[in-house]
Amino acid sequence: MKQSIKMGLGIIAALSMTAGIAATSLADDYPSSAVTMVVPFPPGGGADIIMRAMGKELATQTGQSVIIDNRPGAGGTIAAIHAKNAKPDGYTLFFGNTSTHATNQHIMAMKYDPIADFKPVSSLLTIPHVLVVPADSPANSVEELVALADTKPNGLSFATQGLGAGGQILGEQFSKASGKNMLAIPYKGGGPALLDTSAGRTDFMFSGLAPVRSFLADGTLRILAVAGPDRLSILPDVKSMGELGYPDVNLNFWMAVFAPAGTPDEITDNIYKELVTAANSEAMTELVNKSAMQLHVNGPAALAEQIKADSQEVGELLKGVGLKK
Repeated sequence: MKQSIKMGLGIIAALSMTAGIAATSLADDYPSSAVTMVVPFPPGGGADIIMRAMGKELATQTGQSVIIDNRPGAGGTIAAIHAKNAKPDGYTLFFGNTSTHATNQHIMAMKYDPIADFKPVSSLLTIPHVLVVPADSPANSVEELVALADTKPNGLSFATQGLGAGGQILGEQFSKASGKNMLAIPYKGGGPALLDTSAGRTDFMFSGLAPVRSFLADGTLRILAVAGPDRLSILPDVKSMGELGYPDVNLNFWMAVFAPAGTPDEITDNIYKELVTAANSEAMTELVNKSAMQLHVNGPAALAEQIKADSQEVGELLKGVGLKK
């Protein structure tokens, strides 16, 4: 009996050692072929351009190409479902964001679990948001915009990139913090929302800075403030919402890399290291700065905590305004 137990323990130890050697070998060989990055945005947008540039850097470092697989639609859920069903071997990754992993679950029925179906690899980018108004708006400051709400029977209207998008979260935070009635008008994307805001069909909008630049150049939109606690280095003269007495109008809209659940730690650790190196390259730093985004490369533990905190905050906010599913 004792001999059988010893033999059994020996077999288990041998299998464990074999599995460890296999995992190490797998990590050492990774990547040995092309890696696919599933992106929940259409080609040509700011995030897509950044990810393609990152793919080129990774290809140079690893000697293997990175294929960008654009699968836009349904708030990123189409891409997320495709990625989560991929083989967990590190050869299919997902370029997720605040919507796919912290917001969508509160506003729609989803066919994926952002926690159980994915393994965080690394945060990558954050997107600063700005508060813009039509060029002919009577409001020349956030204070005047808040006062403008009292002159309208139904308060202010604000455009959003879609139901539950970053622009809506910030707008709802602004409404709550100011105590003023502000009605969200969801659009199918940031482009149409900005067009209608520039035409004066809505009173204001929170948008990523990059898409706003052309409207600033042609004089159809004006920036009143930067969302969050701090000013942006590229907009040193524009005050932050925190400075102006609205510290709770703050959304850290991030983009990050995920692997399907079950991908070995050795593989995701390897991917994270390669991402850090690529993000620190001169080419990536220059491109991100030009795109009015910010590099924010952090490991899986920090990303997991960010998802948890954001999901709780967004869930409570959306429930308070009646958007909870």
